[in-house]
Amino acid sequence: MSRLGLSGWGIGLGIVLAVGSAWADNSPFVGRWHLNRAESILPKGEPVPKDLVAEISQALSPSGSVDALQSHLTEIAQDGYISENEKRALLVQGWTDAVNRCLEDGVLDESEETRLIEFKNRLALAEADLDANGAFTKIVKAAVIRDVLSGVIPQRMKLEANLPINLQKDEKVVWVFPAGEYLEDRTHRQYVGGSQGVSLRIMKGVYYRVGAFAGQPVDRTEREHVDTGMVVVTNKHIYFAGPVKAVRVPYAKIVSFQPFSDGIGIIRDALNAKPQIFVTGDGWFTYNLVTNLAHLL
Repeated sequence: MSRLGLSGWGIGLGIVLAVGSAWADNSPFVGRWHLNRAESILPKGEPVPKDLVAEISQALSPSGSVDALQSHLTEIAQDGYISENEKRALLVQGWTDAVNRCLEDGVLDESEETRLIEFKNRLALAEADLDANGAFTKIVKAAVIRDVLSGVIPQRMKLEANLPINLQKDEKVVWVFPAGEYLEDRTHRQYVGGSQGVSLRIMKGVYYRVGAFAGQPVDRTEREHVDTGMVVVTNKHIYFAGPVKAVRVPYAKIVSFQPFSDGIGIIRDALNAKPQIFVTGDGWFTYNLVTNLAHLL
């Protein structure tokens, strides 16, 4: 299976970060996160107060300074209250909290994206660390949706191997779900209420059966798992590629979309068409991505 990575966002620099307010007078912390040595030495292994994570998160608002935040954290680390590893973990947690706050309205605007990527670059935070709880993927997905809504075909996914699909001319990959599933609604017919009748003996070795009938046909539709493989979304089609099944559906041939919590269902413009379901693990993103790409045609 191809290995996927998220490409850089290509966002310019120039971020301004905010720093949270000081604690109350009776707090063991004095000023803006400068620990009072006499009152607030943290025992080794003791978690740093949540307010420090909140300050890091708030530093991503439009009115602060990343330099000031770096200075405060460095001073605390040098005083021996937190290790460099703890400091990095705090930065990741604060960044993650800021992502969740930016996405509370379901939209990631360009200024929010710029601040997040600037914070990541200035503090040398690794994508793998930021995505430990899926936060990095969240903002890339939000930026992809914003691109599509703006009429732009997103190019934010970097492929490090060839995909098992045959792209058409000028077709661009928008997103890949490497661990997808493909389901279909299939109809099975059985007969109920039938009878074999009664056998009457006419003479030795000779029987006559009367009253036999096959019963009434009953169709039963079931949603069946067909294959596990890769779901690929492009600017023209939605694909599935697995060991035993391959599907390519043009957006122009889809008459309806159905959202699911973990994927999307479609019905083609065809006689006796039945639902086809692509399981991706993120139904909200898949539905909004595919339906809005279809509208760009």
